[in-house]
Amino acid sequence: MYNNLIFDDMNKKYWLSSCILAISLLAGCAGSSAQNGEDLDVPTDLPPICRDIDFVANPDMREVCGVRKASRHNIAYKNIPQQRYLIKPSETSIVKTNGKLELRFQNSLPINLEGPITNELEFSQEKRLERVKNTYDYFEITPKGSERLRIFKMGIPTDRGNKYDFCFRIPEKKGNDRTRSRAMGVNIELMSCAEFDRIVSNR
Repeated sequence: MYNNLIFDDMNKKYWLSSCILAISLLAGCAGSSAQNGEDLDVPTDLPPICRDIDFVANPDMREVCGVRKASRHNIAYKNIPQQRYLIKPSETSIVKTNGKLELRFQNSLPINLEGPITNELEFSQEKRLERVKNTYDYFEITPKGSERLRIFKMGIPTDRGNKYDFCFRIPEKKGNDRTRSRAMGVNIELMSCAEFDRIVSNR
């Protein structure tokens, strides 16, 4: 009887210790998440005044800028959209959502970025404050008897020290201001950089 009481007491202590350890681990994870900002849902359409704010160090600015705590579901599956701005063109950014990268230009549809770059850009709260120092080469070319070509090349460096080139064509808008909506924007198109280089060299 005495031995059984000792055994029960030991079981209770073991169970209590296990609960305390589990609670401590959960608290530690939550604390770590709060410190590095992984539990923050930062909108990808932040106004310019909010883009350079560290919301971990300045929690009082979260409500003003529309930043909120992410749901447990989003944190678990890393589905919180994350964003980094490029230095040019202005308002251009790269957004990571659902494991994919989108290049977003102002007033244009997003463009999916594929290849090694998808694994070489970091999107932590700290990196969010660092603009990507990309290169940007823009050309307007009007071949004889053809429509004007507006093309550009962007070289995007990654956090692993590599740089990847992406080339684009800006189609001419059809119609006029009376027949098309100003809000529709321009649908920028991807093109091969080999074609871009050929057009630029023959201009």
